[in-house]
Amino acid sequence: MHELRTQWTVAAGGAIIGLGTLIFDPTQGASAGVANPTPVTTPTRAPANAPGAPGASFPGAPTTDPPASTPVRPPNPATAAAPDPRWEVVRKLLRSAQYPSAEAVARSMVKERPDDLRAGFYLGLALHKEKRHGEALAFLERAAAAPVDSFPEAAHAVHYLGWCRYYLGDLPGARVAFTTHANAFPNYDDTQFALGLIAYEEDRVIDSEAYFRRALELLGEQQGAARERAKNLARLGDVLLRQDRLPEAEQCYRQAVELFETHGEAWSKLARVLDRLGRASDAANARARQAEIKARTETEKPSP
Repeated sequence: MHELRTQWTVAAGGAIIGLGTLIFDPTQGASAGVANPTPVTTPTRAPANAPGAPGASFPGAPTTDPPASTPVRPPNPATAAAPDPRWEVVRKLLRSAQYPSAEAVARSMVKERPDDLRAGFYLGLALHKEKRHGEALAFLERAAAAPVDSFPEAAHAVHYLGWCRYYLGDLPGARVAFTTHANAFPNYDDTQFALGLIAYEEDRVIDSEAYFRRALELLGEQQGAARERAKNLARLGDVLLRQDRLPEAEQCYRQAVELFETHGEAWSKLARVLDRLGRASDAANARARQAEIKARTETEKPSP
């Protein structure tokens, strides 16, 4: 996540759909071909005098057998085309944060198939992850406008469109996109988190608190969700701080740094709350911890 729109949302504004839950591993459809089809054989003709057989003796029967009919073999069913292996390539690149490479693969697919909505979605997603939101917007808008059965990820394209609009400063457009996704997928925590951010920026603190608490409820005690819980707790702390609910805000910030103890912003907010509670020594300790984290981060930055 860096400023109000990035510090806490890096893991969200693009949580790669499983990308936890959103870049799915869609089940490939079964092959349309039929393995070992039952052979069609030429029927054996009955003896000429058998009852009901051609040429059998009954009044009016012909005196000679008609020619045997030629059996008609049904056409061989078509075999389904193999899926393009580049789908999995681009997905793996996105999961491993190799966004320029993912963009290159997706762009090659769009060049070959300009009308392929799925290829456009992945290109838009790669550009979005590269923070090139203006370039990503048209691709994600087109993917989000497609019918939900157009491609495996279609129903979730609107989620990424919401983040793209959010980072471009279009809060009303982002709210519409995330609300659409939440209506279809009410139990997706990252969408609830996004709606909480938007409500906070629009000064709808009651709504914002409800969204963050809902996201935390959905996250529960999920294994590996510590950072997601931390960012929601910290943002919930912001909401409570704005309402002067200082002891509750302190609790949220403390829980956030327990889950993600190297997040400097949470330590900074905690220090601010402690100052307002008149606990100067505790506030100084929190600021010292923030400074230590900042220094360590600067040291660990790769050389240009």
